[in-house]
Amino acid sequence: MSSAPDRADLLRYLCHVRFPATKQEIHRQCVALGTPAPCLERLRTLPEGTYVEADTVLQALPPL
Repeated sequence: MSSAPDRADLLRYLCHVRFPATKQEIHRQCVALGTPAPCLERLRTLPEGTYVEADTVLQALPPL
C-alpha cells in the first residue's frame, strides 16, 4: 500500500466498522481491526462528528 491510501484501501477496513460511529469510535474500531498506519493517519484527518456509514466517512475526508 502506498503512503496515501485510496478509497479502496480505507473501505477495506471501514466496511467492518459498526455505524453510527463517531470519529473516535471509528478510529478505535479500525485499530482493533489491524488497520495499517497510513490508513489510520488518513482517518485522523476526519472532521469531528458522527457518521452513519463508510461512504459518509469517505466523503467527509479532506482532499489529499
